[in-house]
Amino acid sequence: MVKKTPLKKIIQRKLLFRLSLTILGVAFFFAGFSYYHSTNMITNAVIQASAARIDVVQGRFKELMSRPGADITSVLQDAVNYPPGKNIHIDEGEFVYVMLHSGDRLRIGIYEHPDYTGLDEIKKYLTQTLETSPQYDQLDYRPVTLDGRQYIDIHSKLLEREGTSGIFLRAIFALSEQAIHSAHKLAIRIVLYVIGVVLATALLIYPVITHLINKLADFSTGLLTAHLETMEALGAAIAKRDSDTDSHNYRVTIYAVSLGEKLSMDESPMQCLVKGAFLHDVGKIGIRDNILLNKAQLDENEFAIMQKHVIYGLDIIKQSSWLRDAEDVVGSHHEKYDGSGYPTGLKSDEIPLNARIFAIVDVFDALTSKRPYKEPFTYEQTMAIMGKESSLHFDPSLLDKFKCISGELYDEYAGCEDSRLKKKLLEITDRYFHSGIDTLLY
Repeated sequence: MVKKTPLKKIIQRKLLFRLSLTILGVAFFFAGFSYYHSTNMITNAVIQASAARIDVVQGRFKELMSRPGADITSVLQDAVNYPPGKNIHIDEGEFVYVMLHSGDRLRIGIYEHPDYTGLDEIKKYLTQTLETSPQYDQLDYRPVTLDGRQYIDIHSKLLEREGTSGIFLRAIFALSEQAIHSAHKLAIRIVLYVIGVVLATALLIYPVITHLINKLADFSTGLLTAHLETMEALGAAIAKRDSDTDSHNYRVTIYAVSLGEKLSMDESPMQCLVKGAFLHDVGKIGIRDNILLNKAQLDENEFAIMQKHVIYGLDIIKQSSWLRDAEDVVGSHHEKYDGSGYPTGLKSDEIPLNARIFAIVDVFDALTSKRPYKEPFTYEQTMAIMGKESSLHFDPSLLDKFKCISGELYDEYAGCEDSRLKKKLLEITDRYFHSGIDTLLY
């Protein structure tokens, strides 16, 4: 038997697991968001700073180009390095490549940063995009990544010229390591802040959730205990009508579970078997006393009325969603393997497994128990009688399995009327329904 874990612990583990996943999910989401946002912040800062410098370049360029005999390449060099001896350099980065081109995209002037190592990739990028890049009258900025480095690609109309569409500027601004590092630091700070907030929130609400979970588990346990007590009381009430004791219900339930365990049945069908075994004759509450308590042999009409207890039983358990899965035993425990049983004449594997199991243990207990009309049969007599009914009344393969455990069950419980039966039933319900008074097992 696999050791079970209390419902409270399972829910607490799942809660911790899901909270952890939530924290990680939120962290990853905000990591990407904050990185994107911080990069945009740096980009916006670059745009603002570079726009001011572009205005300086543009003003200086226009001024120099207005002079007679101005050489456009020299003018560009002068404008980029204006004031004299100063490169366009700001904290966020610097311009590493500036190109002037005409409206038909002919290059008419180039500035290259003398010490920058990534110019080859920049030139390749510009060559690939020059023909398809739009021409803007106003400043336009686009972030790009080349060979793992981050840049701002800047487009602008630099100068109007008569008879042409003008001169256009295309500049590449390289983000500084300081700017990139600042973006990463900002992203990390935001992520850590978000994780802290989420974790603090989780720690605050976790005790509240676990308290509610414990209350729910206690309620569920109490409800299950009430179900089991109701089942036991109902079965005992019916047994009291049919005989002087309810020990038969305990014994057949113990026998049925023992055979089910021999077959390695799963937990869910075992729960159904326990309910069905204990309530198998619940429909007898609808049978009149003159027939139910008649110690003489029933005539044909009386027996037909007695058979209706199966239908009555099904009607009763269908009123409860918790008891409804006992219908295999309640509805089919009088079916016989050869099809001669009632109420529908099912045969062989048409009969539910739980009903075939119960048919064996029900007859076994009836034969080995004392009744007002008979003394108990010995174990050997009982097994001999049942052996003759193999493949007729009983599933032969199940009967063979039962023979392996029947002797031990007979020695332990046959004719037993004491508290051992209730103690054993409590062990069974603990094993398949709950454990103790305050933990529900899944």
